[in-house]
Amino acid sequence: MTMMHSSSSMRWVFPPHEDNPERFESATTIRLVPELFVVGYQKYAEAYPIPLHCHHHAYEFVYLHSGSATWELDGIPYPMSAGQWFYTRPGELHKARFNHLEPSRIWWMIVQDPEGTPNWFRLEGFDRELAGSRLQQLPRVFRAGHRVHEQFIRLKATLETEGPDQAFFARHQVLDIIMGLLQPTSSKSIEPGVKDAVIRSVHQITQAPNTRYSVAELARAAQMSESHFYKVFHNIYGQSPAAYMERIRMERACSLLQTSVSITEIAFELGFKTSQHFTTVFRKHIGSSPSEWRSNPF
Repeated sequence: MTMMHSSSSMRWVFPPHEDNPERFESATTIRLVPELFVVGYQKYAEAYPIPLHCHHHAYEFVYLHSGSATWELDGIPYPMSAGQWFYTRPGELHKARFNHLEPSRIWWMIVQDPEGTPNWFRLEGFDRELAGSRLQQLPRVFRAGHRVHEQFIRLKATLETEGPDQAFFARHQVLDIIMGLLQPTSSKSIEPGVKDAVIRSVHQITQAPNTRYSVAELARAAQMSESHFYKVFHNIYGQSPAAYMERIRMERACSLLQTSVSITEIAFELGFKTSQHFTTVFRKHIGSSPSEWRSNPF
């Protein structure tokens, strides 16, 4: 099931009637893959509401394909870059930071806890116990393999195409994704000097959120070509310099909104020419206007 919200937004969830998080574990529909409670994809150009929730007896895995996202669990923020996984264990309360997911493209799936599930993906006892142990040991945010997006696309096609072998292929495709995230992925090697130069440029950005640096200016300061700088920057932070700068400005805005500084002053301090433009950008990223957020920040 694909639901279109605007020309730049899309949300797909399977099974189609499972778009209500409260029903993930309670539905009685016969599933193609019993261990897969739900799988989905969404592309949003504006902030999307994800309030505090949990999944009993299930793990949730979120793969960030593009954009940026920050999750919160036990009051601790977990920022993600494109190409990374975030996951939660059964029963853990979590939410998007400020209750809204930033503009991004994500795949996610909610999978039954192997503990107490003897026939989990039809694995034998030792293999099932090993998978359960590895799931518990995963870092909260970690680098994904390069095949994840294609794996999800293939799974989506399988789930949408009925046939006598549909359940067989779907089960193995879900398990393939799980085995991939359980196996450590080596990150691309970046020369230390090059990486340090890019990190220094990020420090420059964070110290002056009101300045609109061009890629050319940042690359020149790092003594790199524009194309090489952009490629290395994206490899480290998972997004473009412009998108990263916008994220930094919005985080700074949230901090300033907890002070007595007026919204107009905040807009000018962050380099916006008008408070109206600032409000538009803030709502896109945070999901509410600056004045609404100031009244109820969390």
